[in-house]
Amino acid sequence: MSEDKELERILEEKRKRLMNRLAKSSEKSRETTPQRTFDDVDKTVLSLLDDKGREILSLAEHDFPEETKRAKLLLYALVKKGYVDGAVDAGDLYRFLRYLGIPVRYESRIMVADGRERKPLSEILSERMSELE
Repeated sequence: MSEDKELERILEEKRKRLMNRLAKSSEKSRETTPQRTFDDVDKTVLSLLDDKGREILSLAEHDFPEETKRAKLLLYALVKKGYVDGAVDAGDLYRFLRYLGIPVRYESRIMVADGRERKPLSEILSERMSELE
């Protein structure tokens, strides 16, 4: 009976030492993961996007910061593995984020060339409606 207690005590001490080692190694791995990896991710992802894509990404980061961070890491991994080559336009990024479950709200505008200037379609329609009245 006393041998069982002694064996359990020894096993418990070994478990504690192992847990301490695991905790220390996970802390070291967190400390050794430099901030620049996230900077590399940001630089790589931003280099892929056009102006509208950057705008959509900033809207997503504002509303869903943690989810967008994971989405950027996923996009970075896809680029590094060679699944994404070339630029990612705003529509592709928007669909990618929606596919991942990030409901980005982006107000799009349709621009129409009216003579020499470009105007939003809503403005042209409102002008034409006021002409009819």
